[in-house]
Amino acid sequence: MSALAPDLRLARYADLLIRTGVNLQPRQGLLIRAELGHAPLVRAAIASAYRAGAGYVHVEWVDQPSTAAMLTHANIDEMEFPPFEIARFQHLVDNGWARLSLVGDEFPKALAEVDPNALRTWTIKRSRAIKFYTEAMMANRMQWCVAGVPTPAWAQQVFPDKPADEAFEALWDAILTMVRADQPDPAAAWDDLNRRVKGAAAYLQANQVTTLHFVDQAPGPDGKPATDLYVGLVDGARWVGGASQTPAGVWFQPNMPSEEVFTMPHNRRTRGYVRTSRPSFPMQREVDDAWFRFEDGEIVEFKARVGEDVLSQFFTIDGAKRLGEVALVDAGSPIFQSGRVFYEILFDENAACHIAFGEAYPECVQGGGNLSREELAALGANFSDTHVDFMIGTATMNIDGLCADGRSVAIMRNGRFTDAVLA
Repeated sequence: MSALAPDLRLARYADLLIRTGVNLQPRQGLLIRAELGHAPLVRAAIASAYRAGAGYVHVEWVDQPSTAAMLTHANIDEMEFPPFEIARFQHLVDNGWARLSLVGDEFPKALAEVDPNALRTWTIKRSRAIKFYTEAMMANRMQWCVAGVPTPAWAQQVFPDKPADEAFEALWDAILTMVRADQPDPAAAWDDLNRRVKGAAAYLQANQVTTLHFVDQAPGPDGKPATDLYVGLVDGARWVGGASQTPAGVWFQPNMPSEEVFTMPHNRRTRGYVRTSRPSFPMQREVDDAWFRFEDGEIVEFKARVGEDVLSQFFTIDGAKRLGEVALVDAGSPIFQSGRVFYEILFDENAACHIAFGEAYPECVQGGGNLSREELAALGANFSDTHVDFMIGTATMNIDGLCADGRSVAIMRNGRFTDAVLA
């Protein structure tokens, strides 16, 4: 697709996001959340949405330097998320609006100098004010899709060895390949991917895996294996991967790309230690080469080569010391195989196995969409004002599953699903 004219490239990508990603329905409203630098794709997506019969499209523009100015100069302790914004999000839930979130930093370092405490405070206030909206989205009560858009600054992060214009085109090529937009029939390519991912989820479900044991024998700085971690799952855990479905039966792709199968850890059944394999960005600040130790499901010790101070702030958020998700990603993922770190969680989480601190997804437990908060809590679901992924997968990671009947099954060897999982 790199040979296509820019306008045609934008139009084809926008159509994929609207028709396969969001799967927008006739007369349905659509919220697009994007940075100012994403404007060319936003315009193409608006056109595609109205061609698909959208009732109305609203764009929520994001500008990180403006956010940095607010967090630096405002009295964040006294500031509250305004009622008219809360009412807007309530309208989106009540009327079943779909959501397309575009990521790709226009200003990657815009928040680097912001006081982490101010960022944490505002993040929590905003999250709590519209908790009803994020809960509805995480329960798939409306379609939603997150996808990437190249920006010059982001491209230089990923391809620092290339001139700016070449880096920008290289990132476009990489994104279109990872979302299968370069295929002759992208929708059919997504159908094939969904069959493979859902097949792996079905294997894990059929074997009633109750605990995952991650072991990476590659030595860490202390000479011990980099990872030796047990993640126990909630009773009735459901393995999820690929396309999701609303209660009305509408299928959509929450993430593009999407290579993971994931489920819900019990918030008190994780023990051992793990080292990260790629950068993560809690509170939009970089954390790299981190190490975590768990007891009874909770972080009791942590270190990081980059961003340890950020972790100190992050872990003060209620529920952030416990897991809300564990996800498996085959090292055959085109993102992992690219050998690149993308500095964007949407792509890096689909390159490697990961764990997420914070809020759990209700769809990851049998009948979760119909359970109350109290019922989910009784099962061991974690609740929090945050949900942040940390990548732990490597090409030397082995994973075994401990099953309800006492068996042990080999799930991954050297970062790849075993033949039994993919059969």
